[in-house]
Amino acid sequence: MEVLFELEPVSSRAKLLGRVRELVDLVDWIDVPDSPMGRSRFPSPIVSCVIKNLFEDTRVIAHLRVIDVSRVALEATLRGLELCNVERVTFVRGDVIEGSSVVRDVEPEEAVRIARSSTKVKPGLTLSLRKSLEEIEGRLRAGAEFYLVLNLNKDSMEKMEATSRVARKLNIKLYPYVVLITDANRDRILGVMERWKLHDFNEALELVEASNDVADGILVSSPMDFKGGLELVRRLRRR
Repeated sequence: MEVLFELEPVSSRAKLLGRVRELVDLVDWIDVPDSPMGRSRFPSPIVSCVIKNLFEDTRVIAHLRVIDVSRVALEATLRGLELCNVERVTFVRGDVIEGSSVVRDVEPEEAVRIARSSTKVKPGLTLSLRKSLEEIEGRLRAGAEFYLVLNLNKDSMEKMEATSRVARKLNIKLYPYVVLITDANRDRILGVMERWKLHDFNEALELVEASNDVADGILVSSPMDFKGGLELVRRLRRR
């Protein structure tokens, strides 16, 4: 099972690269979100290119919000990611955040088609297990090569199993999020996310174990607590 890590952009270049150095021998992919937790900080494609430029052998997944980019900007960004040798990009619609302008020129599914026809960057989408199985199957047939799966927990595991059966027929990879709640981030994260979407350390380990046969990997997300996420990854590598 692959291990992916969601690396939040930070304001210090030295701090960012220090975190990448700690991750490179532990994870299969570094996933760079765009405007995580509804905060616009640094564009994921640029941060992804910085990481790839300095750590050439590290595999990177960039994110691209499509709600506030035009088709021309999207195509240019894809060419830039290809130039940087970034292997994957996840298209997300994105929420309206303060200071942004809604363009809505391209939907995520159309962005997948553009990526497949014009670049070597492998396109991905998000997939929510709160949708019906019919909606999930339709989403899986949008042409993405991988999906970052939202809302996996013990109550949605049966739906995850059904989703996995369809994905395997279509040769699609599934990477469920495991969003970590820790003593360090608890107060802040509960202000923006519901508790049922979060997992403490033991819950996260149990979820990973339960996902062995239905997922191709796990995406570890530890908002506002890099050290907590790093410790979970280290534990997973010792299994």
